[in-house]
Amino acid sequence: MLSSADAPDLPAIPVLDIGEGGAPALLKATRERAERLLAVARRTYSAPALRLADSLCARWLDRNATPYATEIRRAARDLGAPGALALNLSHQWACTAAAAPDPDGGGVTLLRTLDWAMDDLGAAVVVARMRGPAGPFVAVTWPGYAGVLTGLAPGRFAVALNQAPISGPGLRPLRWVHDRRAVWASTAPPPDHLLRQVLETAPDATTALHRLREAPVCVPCILTVAGVDRAEAWTIEKDVTGARIRQDPAVAANHWRADIPCHPRGRDSLGRWKAMAAAVEAGERDLAWLRPPIVWPATRLAVEANATAGTLLLQGMEGARAVTAPLRLGESPP
Repeated sequence: MLSSADAPDLPAIPVLDIGEGGAPALLKATRERAERLLAVARRTYSAPALRLADSLCARWLDRNATPYATEIRRAARDLGAPGALALNLSHQWACTAAAAPDPDGGGVTLLRTLDWAMDDLGAAVVVARMRGPAGPFVAVTWPGYAGVLTGLAPGRFAVALNQAPISGPGLRPLRWVHDRRAVWASTAPPPDHLLRQVLETAPDATTALHRLREAPVCVPCILTVAGVDRAEAWTIEKDVTGARIRQDPAVAANHWRADIPCHPRGRDSLGRWKAMAAAVEAGERDLAWLRPPIVWPATRLAVEANATAGTLLLQGMEGARAVTAPLRLGESPP
């Protein structure tokens, strides 16, 4: 459980209506938070390292198929600081997630933590109300961020992205270099951009599942989809060999469930997976499942999202410590 979840003086998480404005509109509404995050990034990685990363990311973005490239460049230009481009394309997190059928038959709830070693991400989180051709959705996100890591489309589905393990067998550092070279050579969009596209355009969970399974991405990933029917609970493991759909339980951490050689990411990926599977079996809600090993020092967010009810519960965290007040939203399905 969170050590400070009931403290009355914790800051509220902003909820922003940006419609179809994307990353530039999100940055405009939250510029001060964006500048604070970039300052943390400079302290963590150094300005020269961020400038080098920006340069490499700019070259990669020039030949990438993402539809959000213009948004990313504009947000980086508007910020005008080292790291503005690199952080928008960074995928250095661990996560634990589940699509959990509700005990009372009320649909499926997405349970999700996001873990990242960079400080202050929990305090800087925002919720963006967005819109696409398929209808409105909300993204749990950060200032100026173009992709979506965790999203809720009321009446349709909720979805989350987990980082995949480093490939194996072999020495972890060498496999990491091998994997980075594959990303550099790819022209497919990042998986968080695919999630945003699906939230914008997929009319239902089954369509979302198909698109997430079939669409190419630049890096292996693990996706969790929670629809409005109890049978619509899936995780999707995507790697260079294709996509594998998992159910019963639809739980994901940062390793492959199949017997595929890999180097899991984050602390105790298998232990986190087992703990989340037990929480799903017990029907735990209202963040009662937030305990070690699911929670560890790198944990930055905890989320519950239910597309049937259109509800979102979100808490910003620094490890086991709450750094925001809990946010509860009720988003009416269209």
